[in-house]
Amino acid sequence: MLRITGRHFCQFLTEMDNLHSQMKYGFPKMKSPSMVVTEYDSGGAVLLYRSVRKGYSHYLMGQLLQIANDFYHLPLEVTILKEEHEETPYCTTFRLDFRNDGFMQDMLQRRAGFNRTSLPSFTLGKLFRLFPFGIVLGPELKIRLAGERILQMLGKEMLESDFLDHFTIQRPHVKLSWEAMMMFQSVTWEVESKKLPKINTTNVMMPDGSYKSNTLSCVSDICQEGASDYKPTRRGSSQAPWTGERSSLESSRGLLLKGQMYILKESNIALFLCIPLLNNLVEMRETGLFLNDLSMHDLSREMVLSGWHHCSRLQIMYNRAEEDSNKLEDAYMKVEEAKTRADDLLYSMLPRQVADILRQGKNPLETCQAFEEVSVLFAEVALTEDQDLTHTVNKVYQTIDNITDQYSVFKVETVLGVYMVVGGAPEYQPDHCAQLASLALHMVRQSEECKTHNLRIGIHVGPVVAGVVGMKLPRYCLFGDTVNTASRMQTNSQVGKIHISEICAKHLEKFNFVTTFRGKLQIKGKGEMNTYWLEGRKESAKSSWK
Repeated sequence: MLRITGRHFCQFLTEMDNLHSQMKYGFPKMKSPSMVVTEYDSGGAVLLYRSVRKGYSHYLMGQLLQIANDFYHLPLEVTILKEEHEETPYCTTFRLDFRNDGFMQDMLQRRAGFNRTSLPSFTLGKLFRLFPFGIVLGPELKIRLAGERILQMLGKEMLESDFLDHFTIQRPHVKLSWEAMMMFQSVTWEVESKKLPKINTTNVMMPDGSYKSNTLSCVSDICQEGASDYKPTRRGSSQAPWTGERSSLESSRGLLLKGQMYILKESNIALFLCIPLLNNLVEMRETGLFLNDLSMHDLSREMVLSGWHHCSRLQIMYNRAEEDSNKLEDAYMKVEEAKTRADDLLYSMLPRQVADILRQGKNPLETCQAFEEVSVLFAEVALTEDQDLTHTVNKVYQTIDNITDQYSVFKVETVLGVYMVVGGAPEYQPDHCAQLASLALHMVRQSEECKTHNLRIGIHVGPVVAGVVGMKLPRYCLFGDTVNTASRMQTNSQVGKIHISEICAKHLEKFNFVTTFRGKLQIKGKGEMNTYWLEGRKESAKSSWK
């Protein structure tokens, strides 16, 4: 298809909009761009590219470079002259440098041929005998003259009135203006009348010998009275009794016209030379047209008789396909929403960096890392016998979860009444100990405000190995003596207190936290250890440290 689009590369560029117009039936969801050659010379051309999608300019440049090389054997250089991305459609102006001598010679020969031929003058009225659906526009976009068939169908009152009062532009997707018509002369135009065509009437003899007007409803009466196999119908119905063919005008608002907008500069007028888009004989009868109303020099008769695809039936199929595509897009959005919820759940169970590794299909062992120093916190909800375990723990954990999200730490797990948090893993933070200490103080302060004095917290600093364990229910786990020591700090703590190790206290002194020496304690599995209470943070540090 690309090879036969144009004899020269410049002709290929001018035909791209027409090519997209034909492709829309095969790709109903395609939002085709517009490409217009605004200037050309022997050294290349200027191309105006417009699209409702942003960011495709360089993609187009690559396509043009490849097409010029593969199909036209031309070296091509592309330069962006101007970009307008403030509003849609997004516009980009390119300068294309290539050998354009062949196209320029063809244009000169064509003009020379026109200049040699001398024809006698004739009126536009005679021209419209050849183009009975043609329309003449002035620079002010008023209809100066129209073909006899278009006047017969839409009314003579359209003369000397604005074109847009009677028609809407289907293609190209531009605001109608004199400049737009000059720019898009090489593009196929499609317009639709805003009102339904008037139906011609002739007299038809009825079975009883009387005469009635030959409209579609009268033909239905004939079929109803003269043949029991047929059912009455009317304009806009889906079945025509005399052919068995379906009509597609039921969803059409007016007459569709397709053709070329040609500017006569010496006369300062625009000629819209067009033909009606009709699907079959049923639609022809519904619009009041007959075969002799259509020109013989074009293919409008063959379009009706053969049911070509440039017709309103295909337009209906296009609209239905677009509806299906919109439904598919809605379903896709729902899938994306479900995926987002699943991602949120996954990231709440595993660190984002670790979860992304597993989503790539890698082995969980690849997530294992050794950290020289992290901070580990254990917090236990101390319950009394008269408290509801499930209700109380769930309420406290929801509160702690909201607090944890405010700091650069990761919640590892909750087991029974114990809440475990790590700072500095899986993404290392230089202030991991300070982050975890601030979290612990926040947790104690929140428990006091909620009048649930039932938290016992312990913190320790040291090396760990971290990674994902398990396949069916993967968990991000920490291994090492640091975890055990942090757990011992918590079990030896007191309600409403934060119990920390000596190394943790030394780290927190650097960040102006206040600690008090608790004393030497016998820690199970560790022996005698110096431990401390975390009391708070100095007032001067609260405003400077984040």
